[in-house]
Amino acid sequence: MPMAYQSPRPIPARDDAALNGRDYRVPPYAPGMRVGLFGGTFDPPHEAHLAACLLAMRRLQLDRVWWLVTPGNPLKNTAGLAPLAERIAAARALAHHPRIDVTGFEAAVGVRYTYDTVKYLVTRCHGVRFVWIMGADNLRSFHRWNNWRGIASLVPIVVVDRLGPSLYASAGVAGQALAFARVREENAVRLPMLRPPAWAFLHGLKSPLSSTQLRARRRPTAAEIAAARRSEAASGGNGSAEATAETASVGPDAPIVARPPESERNRRQGTGGG
Repeated sequence: MPMAYQSPRPIPARDDAALNGRDYRVPPYAPGMRVGLFGGTFDPPHEAHLAACLLAMRRLQLDRVWWLVTPGNPLKNTAGLAPLAERIAAARALAHHPRIDVTGFEAAVGVRYTYDTVKYLVTRCHGVRFVWIMGADNLRSFHRWNNWRGIASLVPIVVVDRLGPSLYASAGVAGQALAFARVREENAVRLPMLRPPAWAFLHGLKSPLSSTQLRARRRPTAAEIAAARRSEAASGGNGSAEATAETASVGPDAPIVARPPESERNRRQGTGGG
């Protein structure tokens, strides 16, 4: 029986038992490969994540896309964050694509910030043409990331539009500061081969899905709990009001993987990476 992987970084007990070596490994690579990096907590992963990566894969002619499931986001409240092992498993279940690799290697390496993650990969994966993939909402707040200028100096960046943020993301602090390095969208296929800083904005995806909103939907509101208690009292039941409200909110067997409206799924058919 194989021994459990020993991480140099302390992992919460709820994660340690459920993780294995595959979860911590850097995915396979070779010099000359064009690899997209897509990082986040994926709590939960949803099809807008997948659609954005498939769009970037097709338009930039990427060989692979790596989903980097982070232990936590320094800019967000991580209270209530699902265990890392669960998020990795959910991301794999959603992606299920031959050219998308899901990894939690950041937990093993002990990095906290995106700059450190990218520096680690660029230093060790010699000859790989990395591109950082982000949504337009992240471009708007990019200037708040630790050493964001350093990230832009390490790898090219591709920004995928989102419903709403696309209208003003490029006018933000980072968008303005990096305007000189922006590549025309019709030339985005060259992005992996360009020396950073270089970035491009890809249109064609307008998704309202948000992990933050989906997390909020998991938890019953005070009104739902109160309504469940009234219903329970009226029926003479003795079940948990919180559990009843949760079931009413998202269903008893609702999966962590969220699905978009039918129109979004239909649009995804046109963004496949092949």
